[in-house]
Amino acid sequence: MAGHEVERRALLTPVLLLLLAERRDHGYELVQRLGAFGWEEAESAHVYRLLRGMEKCGEVTSQWCASGSGPARRVYAITPQGAMDLALWFVRLGELHSTLHLFLERYVQLEDVGGGDEPPHHVGHEDYIRRMRR
Repeated sequence: MAGHEVERRALLTPVLLLLLAERRDHGYELVQRLGAFGWEEAESAHVYRLLRGMEKCGEVTSQWCASGSGPARRVYAITPQGAMDLALWFVRLGELHSTLHLFLERYVQLEDVGGGDEPPHHVGHEDYIRRMRR
C-alpha cells in the first residue's frame, strides 16, 4: 500500500465518527457514504474492523435492527465518548489543515522544483490552490 493510502486510511476513524454524528447507520451504508470523502472503493472488511474497534473503545455502540425487507442489520451510533473524540479530531485536523495549506501555498511559489532546466512541476496547481482557499 502506498504511503499516502496509509495516511488516508488513518483518517477513516474521524470520518466514520463524523458520519455517525450526522446519523445512525448500518455498516453497508457507511461504506457507501465514504464515497463523498474520496473512498469510492472503501474496503468494507476494513470499515467493519474499525467499527468493532471503535465499539470496544466506547466511541460507538451497535444493535441489531430488523429490516422491513431482508435480514436484520447492525446499526451503529456515536456515543458521548465518540462525540468527544470527534471534537478532538476536529482540533487536530484543523491544525493539520493549516500546515497543509501553508505547504501548498509555498509550493506553488517555487521557481524551480526539479533543480534543472525543466519547467516547474507545479505548473497548473494554481487552480487547485484557488479551490483550497474557498
